[in-house]
Amino acid sequence: MSAPSIGVAGLAVAGVVAVALTGTVEAGGGARGGGGAGQPDVRLTVVFARDGGARHVAHLRCTGDSAAADGFLRDVGAARACRTARRAGAFLARRPSRGRACTQLFGGFERAHLTGRIGTARIDRRLSRTDGCRIADYDRVVPLVPRPRPA
Repeated sequence: MSAPSIGVAGLAVAGVVAVALTGTVEAGGGARGGGGAGQPDVRLTVVFARDGGARHVAHLRCTGDSAAADGFLRDVGAARACRTARRAGAFLARRPSRGRACTQLFGGFERAHLTGRIGTARIDRRLSRTDGCRIADYDRVVPLVPRPRPA
């Protein structure tokens, strides 16, 4: 008597069950437990400047359902900032491709530097609005960085 074949769909279901039993897939791509409600912990520092003006610093701390923010992120709301950080974790952890074709469109003088961790992923990402690709990258993580001023 041979073993029954479970097929591709069965393997996919087995993979989902395995992730559910061991924790969630986090920004770094690995599975982990903890983090309350299955969410990766977030520890970020965001340094922001506009028009060559003063630097503004904000911190974000998210552990499970607990969220705390200071600086300009206080106005955003810690829970909203945590949701955005967790959603953008994989994006923030990887470097942009050097070979991207970007429009030569200047979007403004905003620039930001995000450092810290989301789950096990180390974050060290600089953002600006100096071309089309960088504008898209910056806009992807608003409200972790302030919305640009209208022209």
